[in-house]
Amino acid sequence: MFRRSLAVVVLALLAGGCQQPADPAPVTPPTVAPVSSPVAFNLKLGAGQRLTMRSEAPGACPGLDAWVDLGGRRSVRLAAYATTCSTDGNGRIGNGRHGVYRSAADVPADRRATAITVQTALGAGIVFSQQYYECTNSCSNYTEPVAVIALDHPADPAFPTLIVISEKGTIDLDHMTALLREQLLA
Repeated sequence: MFRRSLAVVVLALLAGGCQQPADPAPVTPPTVAPVSSPVAFNLKLGAGQRLTMRSEAPGACPGLDAWVDLGGRRSVRLAAYATTCSTDGNGRIGNGRHGVYRSAADVPADRRATAITVQTALGAGIVFSQQYYECTNSCSNYTEPVAVIALDHPADPAFPTLIVISEKGTIDLDHMTALLREQLLA
């Protein structure tokens, strides 16, 4: 009896192993996430990507502070600085300071010299790399891709620019450029 039951179980397992795999779950189309204040645009999010808005106090710098989780430990930060925000320290990037770029003019000349221009759905932007460091007991160095996009149609004239930065360089310059062209929507 035991042998017969065992044979039936083995045959059932073998027969099950020969079946075609089930169709995978359908892939859902990208999600479009709106961002409305103080800059207005849409962000196309792919599978596994997530937009998190950080709340800021009124009048704070930056006026927009958001985080896009791209999956796989890759991310970018979205920021918009008012024309009244201080740019002190843009020449000293590190230990939590990633730069305050109200416009391309706020980018130090050495970084602007190596920047490329990228056309996005929101307006033309410059994309460059900057060196960033963090030190506590020891130091780590990173290369961060940064985009400074002059908005064609700013929702608030006090915020004429959108900044996209891969803090600590979790994506490279090519991926940044692709993200700007493919995921930023008007």
